[in-house]
Amino acid sequence: MSDLKSQTIYRSLRERILRNELASGTRLVLRELANRYESSDIPVREALRMLERDGLVEMVPYRGARVTTLTQREIEETYFIRGHLESIATGLAADRISDAELGALDALMVQMRAAVEAQDGPHFSDLNREFHQIIVAACGNEMLRELTMDIWQRHSGFQRVFRMVPERLARSQAEHEGIMDALHARDAKRAAALALWHKRSVGDTVSTLVDKPSEEPGTDVTA
Repeated sequence: MSDLKSQTIYRSLRERILRNELASGTRLVLRELANRYESSDIPVREALRMLERDGLVEMVPYRGARVTTLTQREIEETYFIRGHLESIATGLAADRISDAELGALDALMVQMRAAVEAQDGPHFSDLNREFHQIIVAACGNEMLRELTMDIWQRHSGFQRVFRMVPERLARSQAEHEGIMDALHARDAKRAAALALWHKRSVGDTVSTLVDKPSEEPGTDVTA
């Protein structure tokens, strides 16, 4: 029962953070959260640990938990690594991807275009993750897949970009269209180059979030 409650709290807090309802630097007070979710402290602690694993929450000595604050250095380093890893994976996938996987990507593209049209950032974010997961999985290199997905998981807070920068949806989708063209053409060199360009482009947009917090950092979460 405790595990189910912690998962419920985790999902709720994760969505509030990604929607920027809980801004960077917001303190997450254990007792207030427990009261809000009508829970004991234990499920809340477990939910906060899961959010810390995702890179969405950080534990501050003598102050407890707070929503992770994005830093310019972290963004630059993360997207440098992600860009090169996903570039390699996408190039390999262009040679190895199956017709079934291409079909799954084509189906996702239809949904992503609809999400862009509706300006549905949360849904686009979920579809975007699935899109890249399929491509990376198709590369045929299990270690490369694990490394790439581990970085995705640890820095999932960067998905806030699709909630906070609405114009990023259309730009990302245009870049996805180019990658898809290269995959269908089995053009490994072009697919790798476009994947690298895509990650650099997203990283540049995420960098703007550092300078545009929606509220004062350090605010306590309200129950």
